[in-house]
Amino acid sequence: MRSIKPKMRAGTSALATMLMLSSAGFMMQSCSTDELTGQPSWLGNSIYERLQEDGNFGYTLRLIDDLDQTAVLSQTGSKTLFVADDAAFNEFFKSNSWGVRRYEDLTNAQKKLLLNSAMINNAYLVELLSNVSGNPPEEGECMRRATAVSVYDSISRIYPADMPMTESWDKYRDHTNGIVLLRDNTTKPMIHFLPAYMNKKNITDDDLNILTNGGSTSTADAWVNGMKIVERDIACKNGYIHKVDGVMTSADNMAGIIGSHANMSLFSRLLNRFSAPYYDDDATKAYNRLYNNTDSVFVLKYFSPTRAENDPSGMPVEAMLSFDPGWNQYSVGSGVNYDAGAIIVPSNEALDFWWNHDGKVLQDMYKTWDNVPMTVLVKLMNIGMVNSFSETVPSKFQNIVDNTTKVSLGVQKADIDSCFMGCNGVVYLSNKVFTPADYSSVSFPALVNEQTMNIIYWAISNLNFEPYLNSMDSYYSFFIPTNDAMLTYVDPCSYGTSTQKLYKFYYDYEAKTVKAKIYRYDLSTNTIIDEKEMGTATSTMITNRLTDLLNNLIVIGNVEDGKTYYKTKAGSYLKVANSGKEGVMTVSGGLQVEQGSSVPIQTIYDQTVSGNGKSYIMDTAMPLTSRRSTYSILSNNEEYAKFFTLMRNSDLFTQKLSAKYTCADFNIKLFDAYNYTIYVPTNESIEKLHEQGLLPYWTDVEELTADYFGGDANLLKSAQKLLTDRINNFLRYHIQDNSVIIGGLDNSEVKYETFKINNANKRFFSLTVTSDDSRMQLVDQMNNVRNVVKKEGLYNNQGREYWIDSKTDQIYNASDVVVHLIDGTLLYGGEQLTPWKDEIDALITTSAKGRR
Repeated sequence: MRSIKPKMRAGTSALATMLMLSSAGFMMQSCSTDELTGQPSWLGNSIYERLQEDGNFGYTLRLIDDLDQTAVLSQTGSKTLFVADDAAFNEFFKSNSWGVRRYEDLTNAQKKLLLNSAMINNAYLVELLSNVSGNPPEEGECMRRATAVSVYDSISRIYPADMPMTESWDKYRDHTNGIVLLRDNTTKPMIHFLPAYMNKKNITDDDLNILTNGGSTSTADAWVNGMKIVERDIACKNGYIHKVDGVMTSADNMAGIIGSHANMSLFSRLLNRFSAPYYDDDATKAYNRLYNNTDSVFVLKYFSPTRAENDPSGMPVEAMLSFDPGWNQYSVGSGVNYDAGAIIVPSNEALDFWWNHDGKVLQDMYKTWDNVPMTVLVKLMNIGMVNSFSETVPSKFQNIVDNTTKVSLGVQKADIDSCFMGCNGVVYLSNKVFTPADYSSVSFPALVNEQTMNIIYWAISNLNFEPYLNSMDSYYSFFIPTNDAMLTYVDPCSYGTSTQKLYKFYYDYEAKTVKAKIYRYDLSTNTIIDEKEMGTATSTMITNRLTDLLNNLIVIGNVEDGKTYYKTKAGSYLKVANSGKEGVMTVSGGLQVEQGSSVPIQTIYDQTVSGNGKSYIMDTAMPLTSRRSTYSILSNNEEYAKFFTLMRNSDLFTQKLSAKYTCADFNIKLFDAYNYTIYVPTNESIEKLHEQGLLPYWTDVEELTADYFGGDANLLKSAQKLLTDRINNFLRYHIQDNSVIIGGLDNSEVKYETFKINNANKRFFSLTVTSDDSRMQLVDQMNNVRNVVKKEGLYNNQGREYWIDSKTDQIYNASDVVVHLIDGTLLYGGEQLTPWKDEIDALITTSAKGRR
């Protein structure tokens, strides 16, 4: 385009000079506006006049005239117009997606799209298009901005034959004339790649080359809606003109792009299963007012957290996309000017290949793509949905991660055949399918068996267990209860009561959530006392119990490696028999071990080849944790009597935690939400230590009187504290962090910390443990060797201590413990070998010397 200077009449130059001088102060004050928009402050020809004078923009002028915009673009104002010359329009009419071959065949709606999508209602220099309004402006942050397009410039009608085959569309399938449908009720923004933005976001020349399918190899180029700016910043009195190398149309959104390409048709069909028409009252009124109709207008939306969490009837949606790909103004962050999204779309050929290879498990189960449930399919759809365009351009493909594990998918540039830039993000056409970790995870059986395992899968999905179970860095053994098994959950919050509670979990298909009915239950006979339900569990009670349950169903490791006991994620132990044999294998939680029962494993899913372990399906019941506290275990066994007496009278047992939480009987106050081991010396060994004068009993503390100390009450208190500390320190050294069990993980001289602190270095004294399937041996700090007594009922005793919030009836936390009888006492230091009476005598002597 020629830069034509405006002609001035004779005698006007002096006036112009005066006007410029008189306005100098104003120009200085408004420089912040000029900095953002670049709006010219000097007078020149209008945009319309410039186009007329050039002579190469006849088609654009016809658009302006036909749409009654001549006056707007001829007068003062503030516009930015991107224009293509007549030669570019001639090329456009040779081939375009509308099938229009000459100007005269353009509809009024198409004319509006051509003009309005190329026009911004403000004046911008190219270098300032990348700025976002602010004080000061945010430089290099803008990649999109609104145009003059209206959502009503182009509105369509969808007919029954084109409606997706889903329940949301069935309501309108008998509308032979179709329904009026807005593809979105937000306008399509202009998308531009400008040097300042690309530099700010570290987009490389190679990135731009890939994004433009070879159209540009330099980030010094400026691109708008897929067209290159070839002449920029042509100043007019009412704005700027920028010439582009082709006819610019509104960039479609990602859903529209996917739907319009033949090689993405299969993905598009699957994507549309997550769509629905939503009636829009405001759009209906506006449309009918504009076009003098009486139609109902609907808006196309895709189920997603950002746009449509409920279906058109208002019910919750079970499966949602990461975002709505049909939302024109989808953005990450503060608004439409900023970042957009991206979708990696496998080609039809890539999806077909995957369906017959890596995805064959779905094919075998569901036979056709259309039969794959949305809750299963959504994992595949979301794996390629990326919420940030700028952070995942080709040079940053390593940032594209699995939605749950956050591990890089390993996308390579060679995996991408071509790119399509939309108004809300980029579509990468891929020659391969990236399989979500969900399909290789031990949770996969719960995902695909939606009719029989949707209770536990709801818990996995909604309680944030997916990232954990989908991790491919670990091997898991996951015990999965079916919906029938979920009818047998005994509430641990009721363990300490005379009558227990049974939760019968069920899935509410209407509310798309898990609920539970509560019954009075007799744990001694495993029967419901009264078939009349006590009530229903609240949502917080359900999530609380299911979280605890799931943590006790997951084992990190292989339960088929020949051991008997396996520690769960929560810290409890599961007892496994006949491992790896379907129908014969059994598992027992602490409660089943106490009752002498077990839970059969009906089916085993092997996910080890491409996944992270095995899943064990339980149809009739589920392993439940122990109902016994340490207090209960010690008090109900005569062989533990001496140790229990010391514990009971110490300050280590408590009934309340911070005056808010209660327990079944007594809990050990040292414990937290972890797992522990308690070594109980035989009665004989404790008595021997007492007889040697090395370990006082509580009766010895009680028998101390002031008379023994010459009536000195302070000396009496010091002596009582001395004996109390001696007993408590003895007990603390027999309580160990980390639970160990015979038949569990082997230990070879492993040091474990106890609860007795070493005052010299402020670290905890340790015990050295060696154990295998048949024995357990301990070495204390004095090099005494002790062995676990393998007598039935005296070792491997599991317990669990719950802290219950009685006001909300929820588990606050739980501690797991294993109790073993050992053949001798454990000693941590030489001071324990000094008779306690000698220490008292020394106390008296020291006190007497102090009085002299």
